[in-house]
Amino acid sequence: MPWARNITNIDDGIFRTINGNSDEMIGIGRCMKAGFPCSRVDVTNAKYDAVIDIGNSKLLRVQIKGTGGGSVSFTGGSRSGQQVNRNVAQRTYRYTEDDIDLILAVDSTNGDCYIIPVADIAQWGNTKSLSRLQNYKENWDILRRLAEED
Repeated sequence: MPWARNITNIDDGIFRTINGNSDEMIGIGRCMKAGFPCSRVDVTNAKYDAVIDIGNSKLLRVQIKGTGGGSVSFTGGSRSGQQVNRNVAQRTYRYTEDDIDLILAVDSTNGDCYIIPVADIAQWGNTKSLSRLQNYKENWDILRRLAEED
């Protein structure tokens, strides 16, 4: 069953921000439930939203992407909503290994998580449908494998 969404009819622009924040919290909580200490980065507009301690003195920089539309974006820097000035120059960029180590996509409709190493997106476009990311869905072993690298 899908989760309830905006049942109080908050303004759409404000709700987008609230929904994005809740997706981050869900992603962080899911990491912790999987057994990985995880902390939110409280720097607005940072390139990553959280860090995950995967052991062996390794921290991963994680970009958490909420999705309710069936696909995940691999870009950052763009915002939408009434509160954003559309006359400002485009700031959108594609995530690379210089920015983050991992994308954690959270399905806003049910909380499913997709654990995607940023190295894997190098050959893809700017978005990918969840249906094509099934091998990443709830695949927490990816974090264990990353801990074993190096």
